[in-house]
Amino acid sequence: MVNENYCHDVSAVLVTYNPDTEALRAAIQAVSDQVSDIFIVDNASSNFSPSWFDKLEDQANAKLHLLQQEENLGIGAAHNIGIRRAIEQSSKFVLLLDQDSQVGVDMVIRLRSACAALNEKGIQVAAIGPQYRDAENGVLSRFVKVGMFRFIHCGCENNTSIVDADFLVSSGSLLPIAVLETVGLMDESLFIDHVDTEWCFRAKSKGLQIFGLCGAVMTHALGEQRREVWFLRKRTVPFHKPFRYYYMFRNSVLLYRRRYMPLNWKIADIARCLKMAVFFSWTAENRLTCLKMMSLGVIDGLRGINGKRNGL
Repeated sequence: MVNENYCHDVSAVLVTYNPDTEALRAAIQAVSDQVSDIFIVDNASSNFSPSWFDKLEDQANAKLHLLQQEENLGIGAAHNIGIRRAIEQSSKFVLLLDQDSQVGVDMVIRLRSACAALNEKGIQVAAIGPQYRDAENGVLSRFVKVGMFRFIHCGCENNTSIVDADFLVSSGSLLPIAVLETVGLMDESLFIDHVDTEWCFRAKSKGLQIFGLCGAVMTHALGEQRREVWFLRKRTVPFHKPFRYYYMFRNSVLLYRRRYMPLNWKIADIARCLKMAVFFSWTAENRLTCLKMMSLGVIDGLRGINGKRNGL
């Protein structure tokens, strides 16, 4: 029996790197009822065995395709590998996912239907994405617009609201294949971090729009570790491994040099990076290492260095 929330023209591209296999199993099973194919692009994980995949394949409703890479190519390249396969499969849409995300029971059909409704109104949709439910505290995310000096978080009026956004986190985003042919694929040179931001603004520079859909929900894990800290007030903050701060800061600087990235985003992101540098240099357990990675990222960004950095 076909699930009523099944989208026959949507393929999922799910990127993995040393995943928690049980969490990944749950993530794959959740989306397998809603799409026709799942392309699992594994970036040379040390704990991902073909035998584990074979058992999972017997349990999934969608057709699974394992695309194992010999080295870690980064998130942009992995997405592109899966997208190209989805195009070969004649899919009309691609749903981007990562290993820490679990879709809601009707998330894909909601996104697909909302995209169709917008297109019928003559609105060119580059991507539409769901709200995220924090896996740790259950809080629902808001969508982001860019002000002059800060990022503005936009809430939902109701469970069917469609919110005009400036960019989306890649995981959970639904992209029409026709749009990818116009905008292009992901920028592999960024390796990780800001890959989604760059693509969204590239799409907007071509006259397309980005939307968030209220009521379409996906559970998502934020950061490798969550800690409660006091910084002007008590707050719960996601902490990443130090090497991630290198890519965050380097790629920010690289994007500042691109003309299609809006000036207001550049100003707001510079303010964000300064806040991050102050915050993590005070609160992170390995704050000196984090500060070193941020500084190295800025230097390499100014030098125009991209791709994967050896030694990280």
